[in-house]
Amino acid sequence: MSENKYYFCDELNNVLTCFHNKIMSCCSGQDGPIYMRNYKGQKIDWNYFWTIKENAFRLMTDENIHQLPCKDCFFLREKKLSDVISPKYKVLHISNWTHCNCGCIYCARMKDSKGKIDTRVRRSDYYDMLPFLKQLYKQELLDRENLYVNIQGGDISVLKEFEPIVKECLKQGVRDFFILSNNIKYQPLIKTLISMDMATFVTSLDCGTRDLYYKLKRVDKFNDSVANLRKYASGEHPERITVKYIVIEHFNDNFETITNFINLMSDIGIKNVEFMIDNKYVNQTDLPETPKPPLHYKDLYLHFKNLCNQKNINLIVWSKLQNLIDTYLLKDNLSDT
Repeated sequence: MSENKYYFCDELNNVLTCFHNKIMSCCSGQDGPIYMRNYKGQKIDWNYFWTIKENAFRLMTDENIHQLPCKDCFFLREKKLSDVISPKYKVLHISNWTHCNCGCIYCARMKDSKGKIDTRVRRSDYYDMLPFLKQLYKQELLDRENLYVNIQGGDISVLKEFEPIVKECLKQGVRDFFILSNNIKYQPLIKTLISMDMATFVTSLDCGTRDLYYKLKRVDKFNDSVANLRKYASGEHPERITVKYIVIEHFNDNFETITNFINLMSDIGIKNVEFMIDNKYVNQTDLPETPKPPLHYKDLYLHFKNLCNQKNINLIVWSKLQNLIDTYLLKDNLSDT
């Protein structure tokens, strides 16, 4: 009889994700253990969180892992002797609201916001994060020495709690943030965090022209977004800024739009760009079989990569997408990379 193999997951061990409709272990898209659904601010049994976490790790053996909904997750690995289940979280994902002042046609939250563009600065429709955050600290569930806070949404510019959340985190000693925004509205706090080397700021522009921006985002805010990027990039630590280019078929999937984008990034002084494709090709775990991206995306990727090299801009590709590119789009042309 073969020896029973044990597995471990650093995401489950270290990450707490606060979505609008569930609080769960991670946001990998692999259906990790869920601690609570439809939280509305009620009293929480924190021991139950630990029980869920502990039980999931108990199932991480060859014999039992099939019982976990995340059994095929790319984060799972063989357990090491040094691996210990921790009661404290080192990463906090905050994404408890869905309203947004932009209407990106590819947005994964479209079904939650029903495509509505909402420019009002207001509270989340689901629950307030600040009281929940304070409870986490009171219960000593967050690693005060090394907490990494990831804030997404919705958009931060229309979340009333955004600055109070950041300020509470700073008060508690957090010095490392990841903040995602559509960048329509300039925010001095973002500029301060970037300049102090305390935040990675990520936005998706997806194009280099105003007319295409409107088609992709459904708002006429291209000039505002570009102006805000220039402000952020003009300060210290512009290397903490990343601008995404998400390829959407029949909109920006051609050499011209990619060239316009890279030229604009070079002109602004952006140090990092991320190549991404429509989420449906890389993260649709609810489909029996994830659809394959169009084959011409190979040429787009190579063109994008070549322009980044020419302009001395750092290219970022998510590991899951890179694997798809290498094993599918470039499988017969690996020497080209």
